[in-house]
Amino acid sequence: MVSIALMIDPALLARIEACLARVTEPCSLAFGKPVSIVEMGLVEGIAFDSGKVTITLCLTDAACVHFSGMQRFIADELLSLAEIGSVEVRQTLDQLWTPDRRRVS
Repeated sequence: MVSIALMIDPALLARIEACLARVTEPCSLAFGKPVSIVEMGLVEGIAFDSGKVTITLCLTDAACVHFSGMQRFIADELLSLAEIGSVEVRQTLDQLWTPDRRRVS
């Protein structure tokens, strides 16, 4: 379940989610079955405050070697939105990723 800060305008939230849906989960790409980080269930939280968006990810592996690349791809997508001036992408270690988080049909 994605945790969303209550102060995000619904229209902006929809645009943030659309941006996140364009970020491909790297391992799925390597296996030839690309899915987005949203479809994979990696997005744990979205927060927005004064132009800064914070995305919290629940990775499939706490030691994911692709995390820094995903941070860059997410930032690049989100910085395309006029309302966003800075992006922080963090990883939660409080929640474990399990296959039931996937949204892939």
